[in-house]
Amino acid sequence: MRLSRILLPLAVLTTVLPFCQVFAQTQLVSNSFFPAALEFKELKAIQAERDLKDPAELAKLEHAPVLLEAGIKRYAERTYALADRGTLSIEVMTFADARGAYSVLTLLAKAGVRTGPPGNYFCSDADTLIFDLGNYCVRIHSRAASDLSRRVAISVANRIGDRAPNPPSLVKHFPEQSCDVSSIRYILGPQALASFGAPVAGATLKIPPDVELAQAQCMAREQTGTLTLLSFPTIPLAEEYFSSGAVSGREASSSANLYTRQTGPLVSILEGNFTPEAADKTLGAIKFSYSIKWIFDRNSQQNRTIWGVPTRILGTVVRSILFTALLCVISIVAGVVLAAGRMFVRRRWALTDDDAFIRLKINEN
Repeated sequence: MRLSRILLPLAVLTTVLPFCQVFAQTQLVSNSFFPAALEFKELKAIQAERDLKDPAELAKLEHAPVLLEAGIKRYAERTYALADRGTLSIEVMTFADARGAYSVLTLLAKAGVRTGPPGNYFCSDADTLIFDLGNYCVRIHSRAASDLSRRVAISVANRIGDRAPNPPSLVKHFPEQSCDVSSIRYILGPQALASFGAPVAGATLKIPPDVELAQAQCMAREQTGTLTLLSFPTIPLAEEYFSSGAVSGREASSSANLYTRQTGPLVSILEGNFTPEAADKTLGAIKFSYSIKWIFDRNSQQNRTIWGVPTRILGTVVRSILFTALLCVISIVAGVVLAAGRMFVRRRWALTDDDAFIRLKINEN
């Protein structure tokens, strides 16, 4: 009996421990997205590494004003020495939201942006592969002739995890029939516009704060040009900007025409060798529809009061009253059902009052 008491726990431990080891081995480390040691035989050794989070350090990066404008929060880089004497560098940039990562991808891309994998969207050329995934933007640079960059990119993307592609709503307004979606550049501010934006009428377009901007190359019947879309927070701001002459007062170059249109909070500018008919068709394809979404923020309701009573306490009282009323209704319905059942039984079997009740008869004499 004592031997069985000892062997039973040992058997349970022997069965459970291997599963615990498997789960411990397959747990992902979310703090670092670089490949694991010996994951790729081409990566011989780590040559250099840095991890920047301080704004003063981030301000020293290449294209720092654009990255800071996009909301960069962390920059991690690791350089590997390859077995064939080359190098491979991986840059992982973390942004405040997915808009910043997508913007940097479109700005740093040297080729057309395509749908992933790797990542949600990516572009690649002879030396560089860059992709975005959620609020992460990853750039891999290598002169290796093999597909090492792509395999490393897939590994990094798997470590980041799945995130549904959700491009900014502004880029969805480009007409797919006439505009090259792969050429879209999504711009979040004046720094990115000055560094990477295409000029409008030969000069950099001036935009107010909190305005999104996107540009793409368009073509219609061998007529080419650039379509610029501006998204304002409200329709009155778009109307004010459109009527101020900031766009309509410009003159296109001698070899191009300039067309403008306002659609809701969107202001569109088309510049190129388009005829009025082609321009009207291209700009007319830009639509804007309204959508209403109710958002209840519990945090914002905690400190509110109604008639001097905090909403949290008032909500508790209202829920208590509703619960009590529900119990009353249930009690009434249950009483009606029991009474109806009793009447049905009496009529069904023709019971009298003497049959229906058990009475205690006491002889008082």
